[in-house]
Amino acid sequence: LLLMQTLKDLTNSLHDNASLQRLRDNLNEIPKRWLARADQPEDYLLGSVKGECNYHFKFRLEGGGYFQTGVLVASAESSQGGLPVPLKCKWRRRVGDLPVEIPGVTSNMYQISADDVGTDISVEAQPADADDGHHGIVVGEIGPFELDPATRRSLDNALGLGGSRFTVMQSKLPGEAATGRQDMSIHVSTEGVRVAAVQGSGYQSRDSKEIYAEYSPDYPKVIIHPLDTSKFQLVMNEVKTFHLIALSRTSRDLIALTIRCFHAKKFMSTPSILQTVLPVQLPDTAGVMPTMDARLDASIVLERLAKELNRTMQQKEISEKVLRNTNHEKKQLQEQLMETISGFTEVIESLQDQCVDGATAPPAERIQDQLRDVTAANHALQAELQTMRIHLDKLAESKKAAEARGSSVGPEAQVHQLKDERDMLKARLEELNANSNSAQHDQQEQVHTQELKRLRQDVEALHNQKEQLRKHLQDQDKERQELQDNFLYVKGQLDKVQLKQAEAAENGSSDGRKELQRHRQTLQTVTDERNRLANRLESTLNVLEKEKAYHEQSVERVTSANSKLMEEKDRIAREVERLSNLYTESVNQLQAGQEMHGNVFRSDSEANSVDPAELAHLKLQADELDAAILEKEEENESLKTRIRKLAVA
Repeated sequence: LLLMQTLKDLTNSLHDNASLQRLRDNLNEIPKRWLARADQPEDYLLGSVKGECNYHFKFRLEGGGYFQTGVLVASAESSQGGLPVPLKCKWRRRVGDLPVEIPGVTSNMYQISADDVGTDISVEAQPADADDGHHGIVVGEIGPFELDPATRRSLDNALGLGGSRFTVMQSKLPGEAATGRQDMSIHVSTEGVRVAAVQGSGYQSRDSKEIYAEYSPDYPKVIIHPLDTSKFQLVMNEVKTFHLIALSRTSRDLIALTIRCFHAKKFMSTPSILQTVLPVQLPDTAGVMPTMDARLDASIVLERLAKELNRTMQQKEISEKVLRNTNHEKKQLQEQLMETISGFTEVIESLQDQCVDGATAPPAERIQDQLRDVTAANHALQAELQTMRIHLDKLAESKKAAEARGSSVGPEAQVHQLKDERDMLKARLEELNANSNSAQHDQQEQVHTQELKRLRQDVEALHNQKEQLRKHLQDQDKERQELQDNFLYVKGQLDKVQLKQAEAAENGSSDGRKELQRHRQTLQTVTDERNRLANRLESTLNVLEKEKAYHEQSVERVTSANSKLMEEKDRIAREVERLSNLYTESVNQLQAGQEMHGNVFRSDSEANSVDPAELAHLKLQADELDAAILEKEEENESLKTRIRKLAVA
């Protein structure tokens, strides 16, 4: 609270400077963002949305913070939790108060890059198909964005050292033959940018010569690809441009920011920037020395406090993530325990139903399973019989001892009988637990495996359909090329016919008229064929566009189905927790009934301590279940990634 009050006092003291109004607004929004991050358990942030529509629109930032490494996603549903609605989007970057449209991006996803640092990103979305009954235009906005801590440290190191070297690969130009890619080296310094081929790469391309460009008002400059996260263009001068691929997304942003910082440092001096941001006001009266303007010191203190606040917020986010992961692991362990208990209960109920509905003739495999279960139960009963014999011998010995002492044996016999019944119930419960544990686990694994196989088959089918559409489009391009060649050929023949017609008109021969008539008929036939092929090509392109829209909707449906499966999983977990509470209450009631017998059972309960081997076995089973759950979660994450890549493609 003291830090926030200090920031507010500093911003209030700078009310005369209009250039710091945006800084005050951002500081006022920091508590809102902090609270929004604390209220959202998921790893994404929601942007502001405005507009009227008859569908549910959501604009979120994935990536864990307002950094250039995140991904913006605009999604829509027919209703809350309903079917997805395909969108047509326009993305804009707000620089100050001026919105600038981002060219080449029309999908519902946008990869944030170094071009977006210090700006807000807005999206204007509307339904892609108006025939579905959805209408309305909505605008979502989020920002401003900043550099992530790792990229900021790397940039500070590069600026402090006066330059840096980066390794990139040369990209293939459109229409160029598919050959090996050459490794290039970019050396950025305070005076210019040098690009050279890496020696020993084994491939010599069109740009193997070293090129150096000094900083000028327009060059060199970096153009970041709006769709690919690693491609960019390095424009050295008016005639030379490199099409390059960075080793990673962070490396590409670091290259762009390093070149732009050195370029701005050479053509924009620090005094000119300070004069623009904090202009010096001359005194009104002559002969009076100008007073020291404390606004520069206040702005420096304000920036330092803002950095300290950002660092504290980042540490808080890390602590919250660790706490969230710990709670999630605790919840998973509780869910596994509840699933085990519910599995035992279901197996007991199924065994009872099988005993009741035993009139129907089961199949051979089921009879064999029942035979194995009966055999195991027989062994358990034999062990129980042996235990009962031992207890019977102990009872006989105690009876003889009691008779020898001449005391009454009624209460002691009743106590031993209750102990025997309790031991029998414990042995029966352990037997049922051992039989149902493996069956329940195998059943859950089979259901999960079948669901994953089905989703994989759907994704593979969509990939195959996509490849088929691509091949079909290539065939259509070839057919269009053939039509163009035929048109050129017909045009040449028409020119020849016109020449012959002119010659026949000059000579006045009847043979020329017949030849002209025949060529006219041929021309009419070829024209009709061309029109027919053009109509066929147009209809084929329309069919391809419809199929493309249909497959995009299929991808969205698969994504929504996956989310519904996750919701179903959460619902089942809550049901398991409810059943576990019922089971706990039953156990507590049983323990309360046992405590009513007094000190008679206390000595016996103290004798029955927990077996360390059994406890170790249960811990081993819990670890195996944890490993299996982690493996399934990794498979789910990989499947989500493939579906997201397919949607982007």
